[in-house]
Amino acid sequence: MAYSIATTALIGPRCADTSHYDHVADNGKMSFRLAGRMHHLGIGVEHRGKRILAIADANTVTVVHLDTGEVIVTNQIDSARTYWRNTMKAPGRWSRASS
Repeated sequence: MAYSIATTALIGPRCADTSHYDHVADNGKMSFRLAGRMHHLGIGVEHRGKRILAIADANTVTVVHLDTGEVIVTNQIDSARTYWRNTMKAPGRWSRASS
């Protein structure tokens, strides 16, 4: 009987892809746990109460509205920060560009 390598040994390192069903809070944010740490995503108060699906890969988190399929926001993953800004919107009134 020949020895065969298990398929799990051939797959390689596990990727960081994950998904999360939730809704946007009244303040326009949602919490998202990734790699054992809690992060907060800025989505926008105009989307409060919407049912969403957050999909994370190695570099970004994409948030999709469940009822329409519209991509609401994308957030760049920065493991050094706990708050990830919506990269589809211009920075608010305290941006560095205004100084």
